Amino acid sequence: MSTSICLIRHGETAWNAVRRLQGWQDIELNETGREQARALQSYLSSPAFHMPVDAVISSDLQRASETAAIACQHWDIEIQQVQGLRERGFGKLEGQAWDAAGRHGPDQPDDTVDIDYAVEGGESLRQFQTRVLSCFEALAQDNAGKNLLVFAHGGVIDMVWRKLNQQALNAKRTHAILNTSLNFFSIEKDLNWTCTQWGQLPHLNTALDEQV
Repeated sequence: MSTSICLIRHGETAWNAVRRLQGWQDIELNETGREQARALQSYLSSPAFHMPVDAVISSDLQRASETAAIACQHWDIEIQQVQGLRERGFGKLEGQAWDAAGRHGPDQPDDTVDIDYAVEGGESLRQFQTRVLSCFEALAQDNAGKNLLVFAHGGVIDMVWRKLNQQALNAKRTHAILNTSLNFFSIEKDLNWTCTQWGQLPHLNTALDEQV
């Protein structure tokens, strides 16, 4: 029995727009982000969205939970907040420019990155992925056979993509993870992960630059 998951990135924030590291900082959506969430709500409430939804789960950071609240307001479903779905913790670098995390940005490592290095107060890439994958496998086991709508962050989506595609943590990713993009995958009872669709933006007419 498998658990089907639609994983959605949160809408834009003011820190996204100026490329500042957010990490665990609890930054709200900006107006562009709220517009994206409203566009997503129109899509999710339309016949074009085919997946029945049994539960809505969100990171406990407000940029994700606010996106979920706006996008899912047409359903009478309580939004569960899960700390394990948070963005990677960047410790003392949070609030600084992307460049502080390396030339490819915080979720775009390369083969020179030490996946076990954690900045003071933050998480290494390995620690981050372990947290994220363990969280999804626990959700799948607790919701076996159900369809989940999950709202999280760019780094979280990147960790899932690497698991699904067997990509190393320090391998360069060639595609953007856009705000309010939809990503579909499933986790079987034996914890086998399968990707079905990735990086979908049916509700937006224009693509935005990749943000974290």
